[in-house]
Amino acid sequence: MARRNLSLSETIRTALANPGASLAEALEPWEDTELTLPDAEEFVAVLREQTDVKRLLTPGNGVPLQALAQLFQNEATDDATRFLRDRGTPELVRLFDLAIAVPGVDPEALLTVCKMLAVYVSQPGLERVAAAVRRFPDEYMWEVVFGVYAEDGHPLVGTFIDQLREPLPSDFAAVAFLDLANTAARGGTVTAHPFDTAEGHTRLEAWLADSDADNFSYARSAAAALPFISAAARNTLTALAMDHPDVGVQMEAAQAGASRGGTAGLTFLARLCEDPRYSLAAQQHLRDLDRADRIPPTAAEPDFEAQAVMCDWLAHAGEFTGPPTHIELFDTRELNWVPTDDRRQVWLLRYTYTGLNGDGTDFVGLGMVGSIPAALIGEARADMSPEDVYGLHCCWELEVTDDPRAPDRRSAKAGRELLGI
Repeated sequence: MARRNLSLSETIRTALANPGASLAEALEPWEDTELTLPDAEEFVAVLREQTDVKRLLTPGNGVPLQALAQLFQNEATDDATRFLRDRGTPELVRLFDLAIAVPGVDPEALLTVCKMLAVYVSQPGLERVAAAVRRFPDEYMWEVVFGVYAEDGHPLVGTFIDQLREPLPSDFAAVAFLDLANTAARGGTVTAHPFDTAEGHTRLEAWLADSDADNFSYARSAAAALPFISAAARNTLTALAMDHPDVGVQMEAAQAGASRGGTAGLTFLARLCEDPRYSLAAQQHLRDLDRADRIPPTAAEPDFEAQAVMCDWLAHAGEFTGPPTHIELFDTRELNWVPTDDRRQVWLLRYTYTGLNGDGTDFVGLGMVGSIPAALIGEARADMSPEDVYGLHCCWELEVTDDPRAPDRRSAKAGRELLGI
C-alpha cells in the first residue's frame, strides 16, 4: 500500500491545485482505507469548496469529479457512512447539476456520481440519475447503476422505475432498464411492468426478432419479461421467442409459459435437462417454477452431471459464445487430489466447437470437473494423455488457490509427480 503523508483533505486540495497532477493517483493511498468520521467531514468540506466544476471535469489521468465520487465507495465506519449520506450526497447532487450543464461533459464521470447516489439511496438523486439516462443512454455503465437499484430491498427501486416509464429509455439503457424491471417484477416490487405498454411490446418484439448473435442477450432479457406482459401480447411474443435461434431465449419463453399454467414449457425444459449443453440452466428454470419434480433422473447421473458442469463453465468462461457443439467423457477416475488433500472422483471431458478455428476446422479441447471446474484452453490439448491433463490441472489449482505447494513452473510432469501418477 502506498504511504499517506497528507490528510484526505490535504491530498485532494494539493492535487486540485496542481494542474498537472492526477487526483486519482493522489488518492491511491486511500483506496483500501476505511474512512472515519473526521475523514468524511474533511472530504465533504472539500466538496463544498468546489464551485468551478469545469476544473473537476478537465481530463487528464482520470477526471477529478469521478475520483471524488469514487471515494464514496470506500469502506467507512457507521458514523462516517451516515455523514456521507446526509451531508455528502447533497454535494454530489449539486456538482452533478453543475456538471451536466457543461457541453461535452464526460459521461463516465457523471455515471459514477449516479452510482454513488444509488448506493447511498439519495431521493434527490433519482431525478438526476433519470436525467443522465436520457442524456447518455448508450453507456454500458448503466448496467452497474441499475444493478444497484436491483439489489434486494433497495427502497427507491419502485420510484426509480416510475421515473423512467414514459418514455422508456433508449439504446443500451433500455436493456439495462428492462433487466431492472424484470428483477423488480419477479420480486413483487412493481405490479405493472414498464414494458407492458404498446411501446414496450414493440421494443420486446424487436429484440426477439433480432438475428444478430451479438444481441441474443437482449432477446433473453425480453423473454424474461414475458410472464409480466398482458395475455394478448404475451402469446404473440412467446411464439416469437420459442422460434428464436438461441436456446437460452427459448428456455426463458418456456418458463414464461409454464409460470402461467402451461404444460408445454415444462415438457420443453424437462427435455433440455437431458442435454448436457443446457441441462444446468434448464434445471434452474424448473426449480424457479417450483417444479424440480420434472427434472429427469438422468440429469443427476455423475458422468452426465460432469458433462453438464463443463458445458456450463465453457458457456460462461468468456472464451466462447456458448456451450460446445458436442461433449463426451474422456476419462474418469479416483485420485488423491493434492489441492484439496482428499481422495475424490475427477472427470476429463472432451468438447468440440464445430468450425471454430480460423481455417474452418473444429476446435477440440479438454476440461476437468471434480474439483474446480476449468478448461485450460491452449494448454490441455485433446492429444494429451489423461495423466498429463490431470497434472496440469493440479498445478493450476494450486496456483489459483495460492497454495505454497504450487510448482514454480506449471507443467504436466510436475503435476503428475505431485499426484503420484
